[in-house]
Amino acid sequence: MFKELKTFSIFLSITAGTVASLYAESGAEAQLSQEPLFLSVDAMIEHIKAKSPRVLLEKETVQRALEDSFQQRAALLPQLSIRAQQTRQQFGSGFSGGGFDGPPFNSFSSRVVGTQTVFDTTKYSNYRLAKLAEAVAENDYHVAVQDILEQAVQLYFTQLRDLRRVEITQSNLEREAELLKLASEQFDAGAAVKIDVTRAEVRLATEKRALMEAEALVQDSILQLKALLDIDLDRQLSLDRTIIEGINAPPSLKKYALMEDLVELRPELESQQLQLDQARLARRAAAWQRLPNVELFGEWGYDTDEAFDGNEQEGWIVGLRVNVPIYEGGRIAAERREAAAAERQREYAMRDLMNRIQREFRFAMIDMDSRYAQIEIAREEIRLGRDEVEQASERYREGLADNRELIDAQQRLADAENSHLRAIYLYGLSRLAFARAIGSVERVLE
Repeated sequence: MFKELKTFSIFLSITAGTVASLYAESGAEAQLSQEPLFLSVDAMIEHIKAKSPRVLLEKETVQRALEDSFQQRAALLPQLSIRAQQTRQQFGSGFSGGGFDGPPFNSFSSRVVGTQTVFDTTKYSNYRLAKLAEAVAENDYHVAVQDILEQAVQLYFTQLRDLRRVEITQSNLEREAELLKLASEQFDAGAAVKIDVTRAEVRLATEKRALMEAEALVQDSILQLKALLDIDLDRQLSLDRTIIEGINAPPSLKKYALMEDLVELRPELESQQLQLDQARLARRAAAWQRLPNVELFGEWGYDTDEAFDGNEQEGWIVGLRVNVPIYEGGRIAAERREAAAAERQREYAMRDLMNRIQREFRFAMIDMDSRYAQIEIAREEIRLGRDEVEQASERYREGLADNRELIDAQQRLADAENSHLRAIYLYGLSRLAFARAIGSVERVLE
């Protein structure tokens, strides 16, 4: 009894230690998941490529296209199978054109059956079309990745903008609080009237409401970004705020000035070209259906009355099968006309895509230069706005004017700061549009 209790206590100790270890590991994992995650643009791009469910979904489409090409290739390779058959049958009257009176009989046969396509244009064209479809799927995957990266970088910039807008609104709130304090002091000193205090209170309430709205936008943009990145929505995410402040012009991106350069960079163009190649091959394949199909076939095995009765005898057959279509109701001609129409569609789509990409590229260059110039103008507006606020504040303190002049000056300064933020944000988006125009969102910060 004592030994059993001792053994049971040792078992409980081991179990408790294991459970405690598991709880400790889960606690460490939970603590790690709650630690702030710093995410630069480059790190975000790599994260999306490796872990984004939308990217992984597109990657499986490529895998399916690859496996389909293997299936079409298999039709051109030798086909081998084993066939065994045991039957029991009896012929009735009318067999062989007359009466037949015989007992039922058994028959067993086993065969190794093989076929090999010698010449079959349909199977060959199906394989070629499947290989082109695989290449199209690969390019479409790269297009989808670029689209997802574009959305992610835009959300990244939007989150940085929203964070900066909160800071600007907080500065406005502090200025309005100082205005209220100044108006109250002036009123108490008899140098201002009650309406000045009321104006200041209204301005303070307005900025408090604006701050609440700005903070809500911060939460909205960060939740969208986390959802896109497949990150726990409760985990704190820290972004690189230096990239949107004082961005320099990207002269390195402007080396892509010719359409020939874009053809090599944009996966959409290569995908469209591959689809055009598919249409051309399908048109030729429709005409190839009038050619004969040649197949080599053979069987080898044993025949007997019943399986494993010891009376097996060897049986085999080998031959060459040729099939030539003569009349198919006009189906082949209709397929050729349909394929020719599909080819023309792809040609028109190719021209339209090239025009659209070239337009996107040229406008992105113009827009990027314009947005960058607006940043400097907005900086100058902020400098002038601060001077105006300082002068209006002095005039109000000295009793030379009421606080409406100071309120207007502070509003113009707030507008200038928001204009500066908007100019930086739009310039970031124009860089993103340019990077997308050359087919590489990863180059957005070059």
